[in-house]
Amino acid sequence: MLVHTDDPVKKYPFLILFSVPLFFLLTGTPAARGESPGGIRSGFYLKLGPVFPVGQFARGQSVPLKVGNPPVPWTLDYLPAKTGFGMDIGYLIYLGPQFAKGYLRAGIDATFLSVWFNSVNPPVKEDRAQKYYSFAGQKFGPVITVNPVEKLMIDLSYKLNANIGYHDELDGWDPLSDSETSEYGVNLVFQEISMNVRYRIMVFSFQYNFGTMNYNNANKDRQDQKIRENTFRIMLGLKF
Repeated sequence: MLVHTDDPVKKYPFLILFSVPLFFLLTGTPAARGESPGGIRSGFYLKLGPVFPVGQFARGQSVPLKVGNPPVPWTLDYLPAKTGFGMDIGYLIYLGPQFAKGYLRAGIDATFLSVWFNSVNPPVKEDRAQKYYSFAGQKFGPVITVNPVEKLMIDLSYKLNANIGYHDELDGWDPLSDSETSEYGVNLVFQEISMNVRYRIMVFSFQYNFGTMNYNNANKDRQDQKIRENTFRIMLGLKF
């Protein structure tokens, strides 16, 4: 059974993401130095970095199943995820001119390709084959960019993520058969809250992704295998 956790990143994401740009706006730093903001322009980006599992995804989870005929209760264990790796390729699309004296501009953050994975350790040490939680998808949502000083940009975005997930939970130690479990899942409403700090073409990004994947082979008639797969990511990249 899923349990609630007091994850500080999950509990206060908006406070964390909005505190930095709010500081720049309230202090009036650019005007105090006689500087004018630079241009906030659309463009492609590429970001790479580690993916840290958070909460239940990092601790391991169990889901109830019914096995056999007649069906009997069973518990399927999902192993804890380890730190993985991710890549985002996308485009910042700005709509309309800059406003608030040129300090702000709004648009859409469109990640056309997002791939990521987290490995696990099989419980049988002799089995050295690594297993992975693997994902591919796209992310779209609103973005607002703050330009406190020339060439420095801070992007705040909220995105919905459409993901396809794969995980082979049968490591040779699980007595369940392939016909009784599923390895694929689809979720169209994963969510992400993120902040980018950009200087010229360099990008430093913080992302918090959260959602539940149901490994039912995209078939509603199969038994649910729902687990939480929250992650925190620190990514480096380029924006052109």
